[in-house]
Amino acid sequence: MTKSRTASTKTHRYELVHGEEADFVTYQRRREDGLWQTFAAWMIPRAIYN
Repeated sequence: MTKSRTASTKTHRYELVHGEEADFVTYQRRREDGLWQTFAAWMIPRAIYN
């Protein structure tokens, strides 16, 4: 996947974040200064296989 360097007009996004024991989906909004702020995160636990 490639990321564009052009300015985005999106005001919100969902992002998948990988952790060691679980993955997370975060909901983020763009602040007035252009930075992204996380408002919510949901954990997606990984199944344990024996």
